[in-house]
Amino acid sequence: MRELNNTHTAEEQPRSGRKFFSTSFLWAIIVTAGVGVLLGTQIYNPDKRVIEAIVALILFLMLWSVSTINALWLFILIHPFPFAISLGNSSFVFSVIIFIIYIIRVSAHKDTFHLDRMVNLPILLLVIAYIVSLYNLNYSSAYIKRSAYEYTSNFFAAVLFFYLVVNFIDKEWKLKRTLHILIITVTLVIAFNILELLFPGRQIIPGWLYSKHQVGLVTKGLRMQGPFHDFELNAEFLALMAPIIFYILIRSKRLLTRSIYALLLVIDIFVMLTTVTRGAFFSLSAGLIYMTYISRKELNFVRLVTIATALIVIILSLEFVVSKYTISGSLFQRIVNTTFEKGLVPKNRASAWGGAIERGMEHPFIGHGPGWDFTKGLNVGLWPHNAYLFYFNIVGLFGLSAFLLLLYRLFKASLIGIHASLVQSSFSMGFMKIMHVVLIIFIVDQIKIDYLRNGIYSYSIWLLFGLLTATKNIITQQKLQRKQQAAAP
Repeated sequence: MRELNNTHTAEEQPRSGRKFFSTSFLWAIIVTAGVGVLLGTQIYNPDKRVIEAIVALILFLMLWSVSTINALWLFILIHPFPFAISLGNSSFVFSVIIFIIYIIRVSAHKDTFHLDRMVNLPILLLVIAYIVSLYNLNYSSAYIKRSAYEYTSNFFAAVLFFYLVVNFIDKEWKLKRTLHILIITVTLVIAFNILELLFPGRQIIPGWLYSKHQVGLVTKGLRMQGPFHDFELNAEFLALMAPIIFYILIRSKRLLTRSIYALLLVIDIFVMLTTVTRGAFFSLSAGLIYMTYISRKELNFVRLVTIATALIVIILSLEFVVSKYTISGSLFQRIVNTTFEKGLVPKNRASAWGGAIERGMEHPFIGHGPGWDFTKGLNVGLWPHNAYLFYFNIVGLFGLSAFLLLLYRLFKASLIGIHASLVQSSFSMGFMKIMHVVLIIFIVDQIKIDYLRNGIYSYSIWLLFGLLTATKNIITQQKLQRKQQAAAP
């Protein structure tokens, strides 16, 4: 027995040795040593690109370890707050990495991917328009070449973001959770604006979260630019989010929750007024009037008058506070002082729109390419301040037609919710009615501003496009399920 035991022990000892020097252990030693050498060299002589590559690798591993929809929700949460990198900004990298991981999982049959027929054609035409327009790009200007790269890369990444939203928000519970995450994002944007209002020009995090202002531009006082560093787009974002906050408010059942959302809605409008931006105010007003009209069956005369009176009192009170007790200017004073040319065209838009039309006619079919020198604003280069003229200039009538086709199909899809009840209908159907109004606000506001000029803000717009498309698919799926249930014996 002792001999057998000794023999057994002797046989086990080499196995233990083989386990101790296993391949995985050797790989761990090599990786640890490599990481140590890399960190040591970067501490001694840091290289920005190497550090960015390390961060990207860590981010890739983190995203791979969690479900893709959680990564998408994280991106929705932080997308208005990117940091600059050599590739453009972190939103571009984040969107591409999530999409790559998603495609890998699709190829491994762990996920499925589908293209939405409603939007495939206009998006494909837009992609082709961007590529073809590069033929007319002014390659002699380094600034224009760089801006062309940034505009194009942001456009492609925003489209990937759009398809991630469409593929992953496929159930009503996912839509609800996504909207609650979006509300948190809006809250963070509002908080940034309030910090900017209290401490203008300060850096919250140097090189990342900071505010900047142009003193003495158009109005007295400072105009809050928010994390987008653009007061007009900041105002539009807050205007587009107002109906969504309102919808979450009226669908909430608890009084405390409703009170919190009501306060958030009031602060959202307050911050929008601090941007002193006419376009967003008029666009939101038009959207709210339109929403009241299509919801008239749910409102009796007394309720309508009560809501309208309360809204007017709130806006006038907020305007008084902004103009008298903050460093921002008065929106109503700016509206009163507005001068017009050629009918209803504001004076500071007439030269921009006229110049953009003249410039666009130089290459009317495929445009000048996505790059543009906006360093001189309205004086040289004639910044369009109009998204449709922006598309006409960079990708010509071909690209503009593709974008208009996209808007038309989104608008047509949103019509299925126009007769829905905001309170009584299903959550998806009621939200589609809200998205119909949001799309109207966007279409109207883009007459006076161009979302394309900002590499941060573009993702917010394509997120809204994705939410509208996803909601349409959820409603279609619900209708199909009801038909199957009705047909079942």
